[in-house]
Amino acid sequence: MSSDSSPEAPVRPTGLLDALAHLETVAHLPTKQRRIDVRYLAKVIASDAYEEGISPAALERLVNLITAQNELDQSTLTILIKNLYPQDKISTQVVTKVVCCLGPSKNKPSAATQAQLLRWLILTYDYLEDSTHLLKLYTVLFNFLDMISLRKPLCHLLSLLTRRKHVKPFRIQALMELHRNSGGDEKELLGLLQVFKNYYPEIIIGESGLSRRAGAFFKHPDPEWSSHVKSLQDRRLERTLATGGTSFQVVRRGIVKRSKVEMIVPDVQTSRVSQNHTSLEELRSISDFVEKLDQIEPPNQMVSVLGDNMAQKYLLLLQPEIANRRLNDWLNAFLVDRLEHTHDGDENEPEALTFVLSLAVEYARHTKELPASVSSFLTKFLPLWNGRDHRDQILGLLEYLPHESFEVIHRDFLRPVEVAILKTNPFAKTTLLDYYSTLIRQWGIKVRVQSSPSEESKPLSQLIAHAELLALSVLEIPPHAGNGMRPASLSVIEFYSSVSSLFSHAHLNGRIRITVPMAPTVYTLAFTPIASLTSILGSILTTYKTSFETSLTSEVLQVPSSSESLYPTELVGQFNGYVMDICNLVWRNRALNAEDPNALGCLVPASTVATLTRYIRDTNEASKERKREDAFHYNLTSVFSLSHHAALCNFSAACIVDIERTNGLTDSQPRLQKPVTQKALSALEKEGGIKLSWQEYRLRMLEWLDGVGSQGIGDLMRSTMKALRKE
Repeated sequence: MSSDSSPEAPVRPTGLLDALAHLETVAHLPTKQRRIDVRYLAKVIASDAYEEGISPAALERLVNLITAQNELDQSTLTILIKNLYPQDKISTQVVTKVVCCLGPSKNKPSAATQAQLLRWLILTYDYLEDSTHLLKLYTVLFNFLDMISLRKPLCHLLSLLTRRKHVKPFRIQALMELHRNSGGDEKELLGLLQVFKNYYPEIIIGESGLSRRAGAFFKHPDPEWSSHVKSLQDRRLERTLATGGTSFQVVRRGIVKRSKVEMIVPDVQTSRVSQNHTSLEELRSISDFVEKLDQIEPPNQMVSVLGDNMAQKYLLLLQPEIANRRLNDWLNAFLVDRLEHTHDGDENEPEALTFVLSLAVEYARHTKELPASVSSFLTKFLPLWNGRDHRDQILGLLEYLPHESFEVIHRDFLRPVEVAILKTNPFAKTTLLDYYSTLIRQWGIKVRVQSSPSEESKPLSQLIAHAELLALSVLEIPPHAGNGMRPASLSVIEFYSSVSSLFSHAHLNGRIRITVPMAPTVYTLAFTPIASLTSILGSILTTYKTSFETSLTSEVLQVPSSSESLYPTELVGQFNGYVMDICNLVWRNRALNAEDPNALGCLVPASTVATLTRYIRDTNEASKERKREDAFHYNLTSVFSLSHHAALCNFSAACIVDIERTNGLTDSQPRLQKPVTQKALSALEKEGGIKLSWQEYRLRMLEWLDGVGSQGIGDLMRSTMKALRKE
């Protein structure tokens, strides 16, 4: 058995909790009996606390350790107390534990530790779980004022807590007596007397010389410390929201100094809360919010709801008319003032308008409505707008334009925005198209939640038609001309993804009417040599096709008294032409063929088809003369197929390699070295390679594309080709 004095390996804790567990073990041992450096443990705890903050459970354990009788030296305790950065709200148990450790006793912490803990309560005052809990301990705290070592932080803390009900004659007398006994030089006592004087000036004035010492006040003990706590908790809140969490608590910005711009909109603060009512600041959970919803008093300044999610929930659920009017009045006054500066050309603080518009965007996203004052401002501001400043905020607000007359919306909002943005950058059409995608999505949601009469929603259809013209013009933007802007084809394909998603609900709501994409747009995307675009286009056309089929047979959309079809035959035929042309390109090896039923030949003129045919024939002959036996013959009808399409040929080659590997092909057996054709597969089989029919290859190719995430092509082929439906 080893002796007690045998050396041990130094402890290397892995983190805050591990270090805290070790510290709890040795904190009550005398220094000579320890084999662990407690100061090193304290530094590990301090380092982790500074980086990530301390969880509520760990904070309670630390405070229990500090306030209990222990053998830790003062420097170690100071390190711990100075780094008690709370990760979340501080519980009432922790506050009570700190207050209970105050006072002169051998079983309590030293006077220096008590003073540091009181200072910590001042620093964390705005991060308490229950701000009213300290008020219940007011008498206990006041009675410790006779301890000179605690007087400074106590006066500061009591000045934060004092309310009218706390100002009693006996407390005034006690303060004045302490002031006289100190010789009248303790400014902390004068500061607390000043707070008492604010409630009862007739009692204080003339009795302590306070009127001649009116400069007494309390300064924040450590702004940098509180700022760091705020950043830790804000960062944690962002992570919570990013993972799907929600906050049902008013944001308390604390006593950290806010920027000049942020001070434009005040914090949520409620005064004069009547009996049996509560304020937004006092709510702590969802259940608390629901239970007391009818008893919540509105904040002093309604504009403060712009910066607080919980206040927005309150306003959205109750919708008090007076509160909405007050909010619009404030916004109107601010925005009119900004408008005058813009009109005069002297907008010296553009960041102020950006800040308020950003808050208005968050408010609109929460309520799904544009405040009347903001709508009125935009109608006057957009004709003066330079198209550059506040762009994200303005487009964010315009996402929530009301679903009304398209002519009015276009005149007042859409046309001025287009003119302003395109005047600044002619290639910014993608920005406009992205905006129209979001606006169509918002209008589509509003239409879907309404009843489903057979009448078409004209504003929505007109908006889609207007945006489709823009989408076609976006495809005319030359590559790399957007100066860092997103590719034009990507914006167009995402726009049609949004539109097709809306049309998938057309069979349930007659207000949504399917429109057919413009032919040049479809064929330009079809010939774009990018696999992802080809796949997404296939998914879009599949969704359109399904929407047409379900709408034409939908009982919801049937009108008994009407003999007319919901969609004209010409419209359906035009769309079927798109589908057949894509199938001819990719699957049937009949590219640009206009003779099949419904086929449009991609609208390529016959003369152009003949010229391309001659060019490919001449290329084949030239290749044959150079390579003879190795020459490969191309055919215009198959150059856009699964194995030849510029966007799919690499996938085809990878698919063949995968098939050869799964079939256990040996090194001595020949492999396919050319693009896949029916003739090439037959020749490969004769040479001793894999046995694979043309039809089997195409089916395996669709499965392979599905496996790599390009399901759109397979979806379109299976929904269109009858042979594949049976498969």
